[in-house]
Amino acid sequence: MRRMVVLSVLTIGAVAALASIGLATPGKGQTNAILSLGELKGDLAFNTGLRAQADGLTWNGKRYGPEQLPEFLSRLRSAGVTNLGEWLNRHPVASAKFGLVPVGLLQSPQIVTQQARFAPGATSGWHSHPGYLTATVVSGQVVRYATDCSTETFDAGHSFYETGASTFAVRNESTREAVVLVTFVVPGGTPTTGLRIDKPQPSTCGQS
Repeated sequence: MRRMVVLSVLTIGAVAALASIGLATPGKGQTNAILSLGELKGDLAFNTGLRAQADGLTWNGKRYGPEQLPEFLSRLRSAGVTNLGEWLNRHPVASAKFGLVPVGLLQSPQIVTQQARFAPGATSGWHSHPGYLTATVVSGQVVRYATDCSTETFDAGHSFYETGASTFAVRNESTREAVVLVTFVVPGGTPTTGLRIDKPQPSTCGQS
């Protein structure tokens, strides 16, 4: 069974903010309309998109494999770490090395529904998001680029998922308009102008 650990939403936000420093790639040919906005009264856990590698790590000169997690935690406690769960939350990369699935927690998140229209040739520009989103192509077709320039094509009736762990660009490479319905689940109080985080164009992909 895969273990799960809650990853602090503040950590995600800080990483996203630092990563956004650089030359942004704003979208072109895309128009957005907010359809609804509401607050969820409760906490919500979500898959951050970080990959659990389970290949172990080296700490203080000793190598610990995934099966040695109890020994590693014991060493942490001996080193003065009193709250092991909090330490794992604050070190998601280390958690992933032990095969723990990093999970984000949003407290009373804001739910925003948006309609995005992509004219032929339109692009979203490189970006990520606070929290996460689910998107469904209502009509037309869009192509999503990852930073290694690999692509996924989504036609009408297909959906996709994004978090702040990855950077993407979405393009309409067809000759007709594409309409995408997006639901953002973000930290409470996030302004509608903060639903996306602009990112610089990666050196590994020439698409914008």
